Amino acid sequence: MTAAIYYFSGTGNSLVVARSIADQIGGEVMPIASLVSKECIETDSDVIGLVFPVYNQGVPYIVKRFIDRLMDLEKKYIFAVCTSGSGPYLSLEYLDRMVRSKNGKLAAGFAIRMPYNYVSPVFAVKDFLKKFTFREISPEEQNKLYSDCESKLERICQFVDGRSEGVIETSSAPMEHLIDFLNLRETLQKTVWLKIAGFEGTTTLSFQESMQLMDYGFYSDEKCSSCGICSRVCPVGNIKLDEGKPIWQHRCEQCFACFHWCPKTAIQFGCNTAGRKRYHHPYVDLSDMLE
Repeated sequence: MTAAIYYFSGTGNSLVVARSIADQIGGEVMPIASLVSKECIETDSDVIGLVFPVYNQGVPYIVKRFIDRLMDLEKKYIFAVCTSGSGPYLSLEYLDRMVRSKNGKLAAGFAIRMPYNYVSPVFAVKDFLKKFTFREISPEEQNKLYSDCESKLERICQFVDGRSEGVIETSSAPMEHLIDFLNLRETLQKTVWLKIAGFEGTTTLSFQESMQLMDYGFYSDEKCSSCGICSRVCPVGNIKLDEGKPIWQHRCEQCFACFHWCPKTAIQFGCNTAGRKRYHHPYVDLSDMLE
């Protein structure tokens, strides 16, 4: 039995999880970003693992596009692990629907807490919906999360090795189902988040697709050294350099790799992130992200 572990990661949390699973069950690790542009994605592996971060209480758009291109899922054992700073919400349920639309089935879905790596709005009187802060946690809290991650991964790999089925982890499910029932993601949530990012226009894109436009909130400040790392580390080629300065192309995945990996912390989002701490998993180097 062979296993293919496909992952998407901006700061290394999901990459570390994917590597650990592959080591324990004897699988091959492959980045989703390197395959998603293919029209059809085929694999000879009997086991497919999907590892990804939770974005906006759901599945990253790039993961959806990847699954849309996966072929011949009928007889595969498919499992998933999502990483998040707060919880899985309904992301694994959404993923199961995507897999089923391709005639497969998500046998199991697990959630792992990791240090939060996104920015949060600061609801201040001045510059309302423009200020952001990065959620910092203490080194002790981080180490506790890493330790808990290792323990849970052992249990997950035992579950997968036994080809067991039936676990789909969720959080805040009643509220999230109500939000879906009221269609608030496609109305209120999409409007608010695009406004937060500084997008002034209108779009017919779905909420999940419209997150590509949130890169209107990014910019580089005077510390930018024109090193080009932001462009190289972007998993979807969304950043081009113009006279050495980054220009975002509005097909962003909101992974914040550019924000966290800039060696000068010159990339900002909104008007309150300058001087704030950045994050990447301590077991991941920039070279890992550039492979």
